Amino acid sequence: MANPPGRVLSFPKRPSPISSPNFQTQTALDDADLRAALLSELLEDLLQKEQERPDSLRVQMACIAAQDLLNELTVLYRRAVCETAGRDSD
Repeated sequence: MANPPGRVLSFPKRPSPISSPNFQTQTALDDADLRAALLSELLEDLLQKEQERPDSLRVQMACIAAQDLLNELTVLYRRAVCETAGRDSD
């Protein structure tokens, strides 16, 4: 039995910064989270619109793959920030 390819485990979801009444960010991580949430919502909107078309499987698959990559990118970015913060405190 072959082992499945490695996957990055995602952190628990944070509340969406988009739903807050104020878009002001304080840190680079807040800025990155806001942009990731905006991109995720755009992909979700595109995916919903494409599901209405019967010939759009290719676009749907691209949206799903892009969402997975965005989730992994967010996890890796947060991990890098945590690792950097850990080194700075030493």
